[in-house]
Amino acid sequence: MLRNAVKMLTRNLGLKLLALLFAVTMWMAVVNLDDPTRSKTFTIAVTIENGEAVTAMNKYYEIEADAANVTFNVKGKRSYVDEMSSSDFRAVADMSKLIQKENENVVPVEITALRHSSQLTISKRTRELKVTLEDLMRQAFMVQPNPQGEPADGYALGSLAVEPNRLWVSGPKEVVSQIDSVKAAIDVSNMSTDISDSVVPVLYDEEGEAVDTTRLTLSLDIVTVKANIVSKKTVPVKVNYSGKPAEGFEVISVNADPKEVTIKGRSEILNSISAVTIPEGVISVEDADEKFEQKVDINQYLPDGAALENSVEATVTVTIDVEQLERRVFTIPVRNIRVDGLPERYKLDFNERNAEIEIYGLTDDLDKLTTGALRPVLDVSGLTPGRHVKELQLALDNKYIVGETVISFTISSENSEDTENGGQDSSQGNGESGGSEDNEENPDDETGADGEEENPDANQRETDGQTVPTGGSAAEPDTGTESEE
Repeated sequence: MLRNAVKMLTRNLGLKLLALLFAVTMWMAVVNLDDPTRSKTFTIAVTIENGEAVTAMNKYYEIEADAANVTFNVKGKRSYVDEMSSSDFRAVADMSKLIQKENENVVPVEITALRHSSQLTISKRTRELKVTLEDLMRQAFMVQPNPQGEPADGYALGSLAVEPNRLWVSGPKEVVSQIDSVKAAIDVSNMSTDISDSVVPVLYDEEGEAVDTTRLTLSLDIVTVKANIVSKKTVPVKVNYSGKPAEGFEVISVNADPKEVTIKGRSEILNSISAVTIPEGVISVEDADEKFEQKVDINQYLPDGAALENSVEATVTVTIDVEQLERRVFTIPVRNIRVDGLPERYKLDFNERNAEIEIYGLTDDLDKLTTGALRPVLDVSGLTPGRHVKELQLALDNKYIVGETVISFTISSENSEDTENGGQDSSQGNGESGGSEDNEENPDDETGADGEEENPDANQRETDGQTVPTGGSAAEPDTGTESEE
């Protein structure tokens, strides 16, 4: 049986082998006609991995835009190739495999199929990607608040805060080195209450132009800016000083520039502030003999809780005008002195014909001053009969300094006994006879120094030949005389 089977298999063996070969060939032909081999082109983006390897070298890498994608050809059975898409492939550039050449830097790009990889053939599976290397710079910047606009009337911008306020920037040294400041803007236009906003920080160079952040890496994308809105108030600057100028000199004026400043703070604090005062110990005029200036920082004289709206106004220039004074003596007839406070039962006799009044001031001011403008007043309120010496009171502007103005006079009672005693005291104190003898010696005194006849009114009394006003407005004064020293 076995022999018969072997004999049947080996009979016509060549024909049988030829038939088998033909069958296989036919099968392969049918298969190829139904699922032929084909190729297809794909373009995908290159994925960068291990970029920190370059950063560790203190370098910044950059891939040219036209090299960011890779195009390749895939070959395989139509049944596999047709169902593949770009997402089925991956191109990876591993920066840890960076090769630094003399003229260029390259990194290999490995292209792989995510499925059917054994059934596909990828042309140029490994590529080279050119990489540009630059020095890397990493720097931290404080984010500064940048208010825009003005608050509502009567309000000012108080404190500003940014959270977080520290921004790290990394990138090419040539770009990072251009950064001068980082600011976060907030609009406070017409605001009367506190506000906050989330904003994107902006990088600026020294010229105030925005820096392009395309090649930079920022540690923050958004920050929160808070603005405090407070009240404001404009107050004058008052200046005090200490010391005395040199002898014969006087402080003529004290001026501050600016004369007033605007302060800001909570309304309850501002309500208690009427001025910003520079204390006496700051400026001294001791022995000064000329005009001088002194700059003062007034920030230290603001109360707690108050601040200047404009920091430029912090430095105030104080000008002290010190000038030499001229001395002049004005002679005024005693009849032109108004007497106040003399009781009806008393009378007053001046022991001198004229009063010598010493005035100090600037030459231009003294030239404009007349004796008629002095209007001297003698207040004898509370004085008893007898001889007295007292200063006259003058109505002058504060630009004049009054020196010696004393005058001697005698008060006596209209009672004969008191009059006798008063006249005796006057004679003894003066060392000369009474006013009647003076009139005998100088009869012209009854008609005044200028020779014109007097017409005393009801409020005047004749005292030893001199008309003494006893109250009300002063009589029209004589021109008098003046002398200079």
